[in-house]
Amino acid sequence: MAISTVQQVKTPKAAPPALDRQPLKIAIARRYYSLQRGGAERYCVNLSRQLLKLGHDVSFVGEGIDDALSDELPFFPVRVQSSTSSARNRSFAENCGKVIAGQNFDIVYGLGRSLGVDLFRVTERLQSHWLNVHYRNRAHRLLQQLNPRHRTLIELERTICQSPQTRRIVTISSVDGALLQRYYDVPPEKIRTIYNGVDIDHFHPRAQQFSAEVRREWGIGEHDPLITFASMDFAGKGLRTILESLRSARNQEIQLLVLGRGPQHKFARLAKQLGVANRVTFAGRQDKIERFYAAGDLMVLPTTYEPFPNVVVESMACGVPAITTATAGGADMIDEEATGYLLPDSWAVGELAERLDHHFSKTDAQRELMATASRARTATMTVENNARQVSELFYEVLRDKSRV
Repeated sequence: MAISTVQQVKTPKAAPPALDRQPLKIAIARRYYSLQRGGAERYCVNLSRQLLKLGHDVSFVGEGIDDALSDELPFFPVRVQSSTSSARNRSFAENCGKVIAGQNFDIVYGLGRSLGVDLFRVTERLQSHWLNVHYRNRAHRLLQQLNPRHRTLIELERTICQSPQTRRIVTISSVDGALLQRYYDVPPEKIRTIYNGVDIDHFHPRAQQFSAEVRREWGIGEHDPLITFASMDFAGKGLRTILESLRSARNQEIQLLVLGRGPQHKFARLAKQLGVANRVTFAGRQDKIERFYAAGDLMVLPTTYEPFPNVVVESMACGVPAITTATAGGADMIDEEATGYLLPDSWAVGELAERLDHHFSKTDAQRELMATASRARTATMTVENNARQVSELFYEVLRDKSRV
């Protein structure tokens, strides 16, 4: 099937007819409603809160909810079989559909692989594509395709995407819009792109006031050229590529600050083998991560593939340009030489080394222009705008349902 341009949802300039403005009874489906687990779960909580502020009646359908959040909205629990990963994913999707069928919601929004939804948001990586890019060896890839977990996830994706009940599929970048058409023959008119919202008051250039403090605490010179990397998946997000590029770059003063939990000892050994260990600092998981973003000169994330890396837009909101891959959703945020740089893929060591040398050869004024442009690129990407765009899409789907 030919790849077509996917429609990006815009915040409407004019209010729709009064009939459309009636509050909706909405169910949000996700494994967990939590602020403790990860970015996808935080998005679920933040979206639900914003939809409640818009006046909607919002319920949560899922496996669990943080005790501290249990009073925020009605919770419909889903039973999950926990024997294997395949069983967990399949039982959640199927039982979620059963719970939904027993209620009378106007709109059901699945923020993951759930059956019985009106809209499906591609939150996790599309498994079909992930296998192709992650397992580059053909024999290894074919073997992995027999893995029950992979087979289950691909089957669920196909079922949800091709179900007539799923009236819209929301992607958070243009990358996944194209992949949906390629792997699952999803017609482009069924796809909408709504970018993630970012808390632009929390992730803000004023965090740069802590730059000297962060650098001093972690033994990094105040004027050293510093790149940052933030992830819980060191291998999949391209840390090896960064380490190899440090060795290849002409500028041997560039420092790397690694944020997040991962196999630190493994990559510390690799840094030592490459002769760059003295320029690499592992800071672990940090609660006030905006201070660490702002302490760097450049965020680098040569990820293999993912729908939309939040660290890219969060760092840009702090006034820090980014380098990422053209195969990741964050590519939509990058205007070459203005807000950052794009790599062809996750293994482009030479290209990354060249980009680093090029960036740190710029004048302070040139880099300041990039910082300003990066912040400006995120100015309208608020959590409030994101929720309004989602809400308008709900009304669109409701009109479609009323015609049946």
